[in-house]
Amino acid sequence: MASEDNNLHERLLSLENEVRNLKMGTSGNDQKPKKEKKEKKPRAQTEYNKFVSAYINEQKEKLGSDFNHKVAFADAAKKWNEKKESKKEAKTE
Repeated sequence: MASEDNNLHERLLSLENEVRNLKMGTSGNDQKPKKEKKEKKPRAQTEYNKFVSAYINEQKEKLGSDFNHKVAFADAAKKWNEKKESKKEAKTE
């Protein structure tokens, strides 16, 4: 009976150590060193990004305190689609 209690006690201590290591983020195993992050160059803005940015700024200035971001973005998307469609029509003519 004493040997079973001793065995259970050892298992309990072992499990407590594993839980503690997991909480601290160390597993006891050697982990691979983290790779250094490369510096990324920012991408150039697309025509769509430029258009939406300009449209949103115009709406902010025009509407002031009545400006609604969600509505302005929806309007910008509609205007962009109209602009895109008119360009397609001009090319086909």
